[in-house]
Amino acid sequence: MSTDLREELDALARTQSFSPDPSVWDRGRRARRRTRVAAGAAAVAVVAVVAGAGALAVRPSGIGPAGDVVREGAIPSRITEPDGPVVTDLAIGPASVAYVAPDGSPVLVDATTGEAHAVELPDFPTPEVIDRDAELRRGPWLALSPDGRRVAYPTTQDFEREPGQVVNQTAWYRVVDLASGESDLVDLPPYRSTPLAMSWTTDGEIAVDVFGRPTSRPSATNLPPTISWTIDPVTGDSSSAPLTGLTAPGKGISAPFPTDDTPVRAVPFETATDTDPDRALPDDLYPDGAVVTPVGWADDSLLVVEVDAPVGSYVEGAHLALMTSPDRPESEWTYRILLRELPDSLGVSLAVDLVPDLDGTSSQELTHDFDTADEPPAPFGIELSLFIGLAVAAAIAVLLALRWLWRRLS
Repeated sequence: MSTDLREELDALARTQSFSPDPSVWDRGRRARRRTRVAAGAAAVAVVAVVAGAGALAVRPSGIGPAGDVVREGAIPSRITEPDGPVVTDLAIGPASVAYVAPDGSPVLVDATTGEAHAVELPDFPTPEVIDRDAELRRGPWLALSPDGRRVAYPTTQDFEREPGQVVNQTAWYRVVDLASGESDLVDLPPYRSTPLAMSWTTDGEIAVDVFGRPTSRPSATNLPPTISWTIDPVTGDSSSAPLTGLTAPGKGISAPFPTDDTPVRAVPFETATDTDPDRALPDDLYPDGAVVTPVGWADDSLLVVEVDAPVGSYVEGAHLALMTSPDRPESEWTYRILLRELPDSLGVSLAVDLVPDLDGTSSQELTHDFDTADEPPAPFGIELSLFIGLAVAAAIAVLLALRWLWRRLS
């Protein structure tokens, strides 16, 4: 059958004449040009993707030039252990974090380098005293001022304040100026005894809870009455504080220090109107609750807390978080993890003024990664992957548009 078809076509070609339209050749040449243009545009798109990815891979880190120092100081994203000799010259500049290591060594973290230094503080409690009082104490042994330029702690050593005048232990506070390295003694208020907790107010005074007049020997289950005071470290003047714990400036709202280590599902607050509102912890982060200890107010309505969460929580163990005080409406409620890992210590104190103001975005960096100052930026990070994906999508869109245009004109 195929042979007959070829013969018929051959006969038709010999007997019939054919005159092609002259425009057919022109249309073919135009189609050929369109094909070359589309191929060239595709090549340009691919080159743009590769060039853009390469430029992004070698650009400087967003944190700043290598070795750049945070001028005003910052909270480190990772708190390291001390590495080096004990520092005796306390004129070291502002600190961002202070804590006491399990062996009783006080540690200060430099606010501009992120380095942790074991320091020698005058009249600092001995490990034996810390072990004796740790069961009763609720707050940290070291308290950083909000700007990180001073550190306060109770003295528990016998010493001579004046020649021949021996002062017994737990009678004073010491405040060390980290700019000059000098320290001053500050009188404790009446009912001198081992302080239960201490912190700083926003106007530079020491807030301290001390034992009242117990009727029997205090213990973890038999807590004595608590009296709260504020002390001016410059003049030594003291006055009774109306609330226990950390009071928000000008708002009459206090987050009290906990009396035990029982996990709670909400952070209790006290107000000047004798109401006790709670700010619930996120159930998805802490299904079994957590132990929450106030650290300081980052602003008028944002509290820094230390959270110790049990196994099974979103973030297990000790970490720092930011949470909104109960006077703010629920629509403004926020809860941000500030530091995921804390050193094994006897309480952590934070220079709360170094926590940046929230800008309303979840991507805002609240801490500084000091380690990246010595490392080149990662060439294939999340940002680079996103850029490549968008560039490839744009190239595909260009090719599809050229294909549609070619079909439209052909």
